[in-house]
Amino acid sequence: MKIFITGSSGFIGNELVNYLSDKHEIVKFDLSNNLDILNFDQLKESMKDCDIVVHLAAHRKPYENKTFKDYFKTNCQGTFNVAQAAMECGIKKFIYTSSTSYFGIENGIPYVKPIKDDNPIMTQHVKVEDLTCRDCDIAYSTSKVIGEQILANFGLTKKMQVIILRIGPTRKRGEYRPFGDLKLHLKIENALQVLESAINSTKELWYEFFTVTDELEQVDISKAKEILNYKPI
Repeated sequence: MKIFITGSSGFIGNELVNYLSDKHEIVKFDLSNNLDILNFDQLKESMKDCDIVVHLAAHRKPYENKTFKDYFKTNCQGTFNVAQAAMECGIKKFIYTSSTSYFGIENGIPYVKPIKDDNPIMTQHVKVEDLTCRDCDIAYSTSKVIGEQILANFGLTKKMQVIILRIGPTRKRGEYRPFGDLKLHLKIENALQVLESAINSTKELWYEFFTVTDELEQVDISKAKEILNYKPI
């Protein structure tokens, strides 16, 4: 298969390119190579004749020097651009790396425990007086919510199959650095495994979302195990 990967020079992107290069033809798309997801013409030209899109490019966590405008521009408008280009290029499957922060799991944002795929998102249950977080924490979390909703429009209308992976904080090989009171953690080996499983899946998944972390006591990853055959190590 010919696989188009945005954010191909990032941590996960670079690992994924190396992991898949001997199995598939890879088209790399990254800002470090002057290829910008905000440039629709670049996207559409680069995506021609590809079979699958893996969309990794994003502001990948809360940064104090980033505003909601920054997150919206890259994580939301950028996601729309990639999806629209994919639709116009006839891409059959779109895989998006969202985040467990979809549920509001950042410092100072209350969230529902245990983590399950169908838990309410931050904006559905949080009250202003309950927040002790920074603006960038809310900006990042809501950008992932918006990104997912953008893709829902493409999947639910059967423009292309959409698989959303709500991945936990992903770490390098041999590094254990959990996040928050749930000790969220995702080995890079497990991230690569679930991405490859999503790529290779022959199931018809027009719009499906999956929480993906390592095996953790208060995080339900059963859907990813059942449908994507995810087997965390």
